[in-house]
Amino acid sequence: MIFRKKQIQTQMELEILEQPAIIDAFINKYIKNYVLLLDVPVNIKNIKIVASGSSYNCGLLGKKFFEDIAQIDTKTEFSGEFVCRTKQPDKDALYIFISQSGETYDTTLAAKKVKEVGAVTFAIVNNENSTLWNLCDYKININAGKENSIAATKSFTASLCALYLCAVKIAQNNLKDVTKYLKNILDTRKNIENILDLTVNIDKAAKFLSKYDAFSTIGQGVNYALARECALKIKETSYIDVNAYSMGEFVHGHVAILNKIDTLIEIITSDFCDFEIKTLNKIVNDYKPKSVVISDTQENFDAKIPIILPYCEDMLTRILSVVFVVQMLALKIALKLKRDVDKPHGLNKVVS
Repeated sequence: MIFRKKQIQTQMELEILEQPAIIDAFINKYIKNYVLLLDVPVNIKNIKIVASGSSYNCGLLGKKFFEDIAQIDTKTEFSGEFVCRTKQPDKDALYIFISQSGETYDTTLAAKKVKEVGAVTFAIVNNENSTLWNLCDYKININAGKENSIAATKSFTASLCALYLCAVKIAQNNLKDVTKYLKNILDTRKNIENILDLTVNIDKAAKFLSKYDAFSTIGQGVNYALARECALKIKETSYIDVNAYSMGEFVHGHVAILNKIDTLIEIITSDFCDFEIKTLNKIVNDYKPKSVVISDTQENFDAKIPIILPYCEDMLTRILSVVFVVQMLALKIALKLKRDVDKPHGLNKVVS
């Protein structure tokens, strides 16, 4: 059982461990007898996801869901960049805004800009009757409960599930067979309940990484979005200068940082491609970094510390599993450094 018989030291840890139950409650609220009780617009031509911080990283993962499941072209953009663009929003697009508070300053400004041109808007929030909730045409309350730690944990995974359900519902509206997606998502809690208990070397990796003032995280495709979230979580909780890169882009100049700090977190899951393996091998052969590899595969990667988690065929479960591991790794690094993860120094949520 994920709630181990030990004292929980921080709000962040409590919120990490609450996630399977929150995800299960959210899923069961919107799926009854294999029917999705979710209101989404029809005749969607393309989707734009607009968000900031962890919500932006969530949007990058949502892009994967919409393109793979609903087969709709999707783009993700930072709220601040969107607000400053002179080009008018696309009136024919569905705009999805993600904000835990529903009051995120640049995200609410972006939503107002979209409303001015009459495009359809969709809010994913953890706060009903917030500015974003009241602005948008369609909306989902992720019902993650109050999040006391500064780092988004349960709101991140609940928002991720909301995006997944939206993708499945849009696919269903477009007469695609979504039976396997509905079955898989109903098994999500069972699949993720014991992930942290079954994953090895998180403590060992945290002790190793806590000795560094800076390092990088890399991943390809979906794993790049997860690498971004990993970097952000460690920055927020430990103040270590961690930067995320697409694995393919990393070799185009950025790899030179390994001349000074030879440490990497690599996220590489079972849906890797040949290009990904060749790029990783090039980095290893040229620079021989001390790597912490987070993976659900049995591939023999050259790693100082492999964090191996259970494999699951379902895409959502696979992503959620890595997220849990990343969150716990960030927490444990912070605790090694004696940081107060619930009240980080100089860090506040940016709301209007």
